[in-house]
Amino acid sequence: MIRLMRHVDAAPGSDTSWDFAHLTYKHTQDSTHFFHHWTAKFIPQIPRRIIEMYADPGDIILDPFMGSGTTLVEAARLGYDSWGTDINPLAVKIARAKTARINEKQLGDFIAWLDEAKREPGRHSAKSAHLFDSSDKWFRDDVARAIRATLNRVRRLDDATRNFVEVGLSDLLKGMSNARLDQTVPALPKTPRYTDKKHYHVLVDNETRGIAPFQRLAAQLRRMQVALADLHANGTGRAEPCLHDARDLASLGRRAQLAITSPPYWNAQNYQGLHRLSFGVLGLPSPGTAEIGRRAQDYLPDMDTVTAQLTQVLDGYFAIVIGESREGIHEVVRDQCVARGMRLVETFTRMLSNQAFFAKAVKREMIWVFEYRPRPG
Repeated sequence: MIRLMRHVDAAPGSDTSWDFAHLTYKHTQDSTHFFHHWTAKFIPQIPRRIIEMYADPGDIILDPFMGSGTTLVEAARLGYDSWGTDINPLAVKIARAKTARINEKQLGDFIAWLDEAKREPGRHSAKSAHLFDSSDKWFRDDVARAIRATLNRVRRLDDATRNFVEVGLSDLLKGMSNARLDQTVPALPKTPRYTDKKHYHVLVDNETRGIAPFQRLAAQLRRMQVALADLHANGTGRAEPCLHDARDLASLGRRAQLAITSPPYWNAQNYQGLHRLSFGVLGLPSPGTAEIGRRAQDYLPDMDTVTAQLTQVLDGYFAIVIGESREGIHEVVRDQCVARGMRLVETFTRMLSNQAFFAKAVKREMIWVFEYRPRPG
């Protein structure tokens, strides 16, 4: 039986379109979604609505291209257990930080240490300023010593709390570095003084501008702590982010009744390039060109492999959110799902406006919902 709009009874005058054009940044970054910047992620209102439409109590939610964990957070908020996979280790760290319980006592003690360190940064900063090869180009000496001291101190925390702090630090790295503030991909200015062409053409001087790493991190962690506590106080779902390749889902031995994803595109972002400072400071392994979409010629075969894997773990519904391609790539992905035995039960269209999508080339997204039931035996 097809379950369309089962739980959605729109009040008169409410917005039931998929454009969500009325939403502000505050709406799309509530709960724990603000923890860390992640390019081209879908807004949480999309997976939330799909869960409300297609999930039954007790269902397990899956996102095979989890990214920074948007689907998992929304599943938890609505009381559903979920799991997700991503090949990018930074994405998995962020998704865990957004959903995993932490040791409040350890975090409180760590923030107290940051407060003490911000009052006397010279006494608490590390002797070494080394963070990674060539880190001296990217960070001022005083900033690097504060970051190194933070990394040394965080080793005392348990895994979940340490990960939480590292994600908070990671989100601040580019803003505390010598990288240009007006470019998305970290790039060094030719001189320490330059004009920020994005933010009112102000003059930036990397040698003298105030940064205060300990203070910035303390403020960041306090905001994150409140949001995570609220998530666990009001959301009963458990989330399990996995560092794993979606082309091998079945090997995890997991099941799901609803899969929701916004897959990487055929000209996918180089997330390691966008977050090169985080990879360097945190010492994360590189996924390299193994990420789907980094090699355009492999995109459709890779997506077909993921679809085939989904049929091994899914018993229910699969919703995919994908931008239109003038070459019809999105339609090929849809047809691959049908060819693998998935039945298309609903099509929604979402117009994109005032959004910095990749090269602003995608004007409309398609949201396709399929039903898949494995054959008995």
